[in-house]
Amino acid sequence: MRRFEYPFLWLGSPVKDKVKPWTRFNVDGLVVNAFDILKNSRVESVIREQTIKAFLNFRGPVMIDSGGYLFMKSKELHVDLAGLVELYEQAQPDFCVVMDHPLDVTNTRAEIRKRQVTSLRNTERMVRLRLTDNPTLIPVIHGFDLESVDWYLNELERIEEFGIYGIGSLVPSVFSSNGAGGIKNVIRIVSHVRKRLSSKRIHVFGIGSTLTMHLMYYCGADMVDSSGWRLKAAYGAVQMLGTGDRWITGHHRHKRYPQLSAQEKTILEMCTCPACKEYGFSGLKSSFTLRAIHNAWVYQKEVEIARRLVNKPSYEDYLEVIYTSRLFRRMFDFARRLKDSPGTC
Repeated sequence: MRRFEYPFLWLGSPVKDKVKPWTRFNVDGLVVNAFDILKNSRVESVIREQTIKAFLNFRGPVMIDSGGYLFMKSKELHVDLAGLVELYEQAQPDFCVVMDHPLDVTNTRAEIRKRQVTSLRNTERMVRLRLTDNPTLIPVIHGFDLESVDWYLNELERIEEFGIYGIGSLVPSVFSSNGAGGIKNVIRIVSHVRKRLSSKRIHVFGIGSTLTMHLMYYCGADMVDSSGWRLKAAYGAVQMLGTGDRWITGHHRHKRYPQLSAQEKTILEMCTCPACKEYGFSGLKSSFTLRAIHNAWVYQKEVEIARRLVNKPSYEDYLEVIYTSRLFRRMFDFARRLKDSPGTC
């Protein structure tokens, strides 16, 4: 297994993905979904027999997420905790995630507490069901305010001391600024958990873009995962180093992504990722697969930049350069105030 270096990036991938950027260049790690595995009995059988790494043709670190959100939505597929633990131990990933019940900003306080309690009970039961400490089990912290997060952490401490903690229920909170569903609250929660769990590894689930990824690293996250490299490609968007998303397909402006400028097109034409080197800019415009490979490559390059800079003053200089929008500048300033403050802003 490749040595872990932090900060770390997990590329979220369908278990039967045909794109497989990891066959073209080195990626940190892959995260797949237990729901994705269990809904296909043939795939499940092969993974149990061969292990998940053999199935993916990947030698690096692999995490299996429980798919808690998808199981909650599904009316056809159900899984018991003992069966999930058995799948984890037979598939042999490096990390596995408890069966949690993510929160939604529209939930009432009673619904939030009910889901939190269910996630905690599942965590306790899965700890007891394990026959081995491999793979490492990751509990997931859920809460939309610091009081709720602290309560949840106290309950986790009663179950077991974990080496790594996940933070969930933050998507799609990164798409606005204020309130329980805003990125400002995400920054506040991640910064708070970092201060409270100063000696532990922290993973933030589902952060979608390179710009938000850097914010999470700056706030103290050791690891993030993202399926954005595929999702953005499907929408016709590509990531650019130090810039973010740009829409390159069709003739009309896509409401989610800025248009590509002439200068940015020139930069893309000089891109050295495997997709661009072989097929050029026209390939990016016409092929989802090539856009996905390009995006995964950019994600990996951005995490390598973070790895070089994260513990140096120059990381703030880099973030000052890439955060050109008013929203990200305000959020970066807020994160910086939190980092410099012993308390909470």
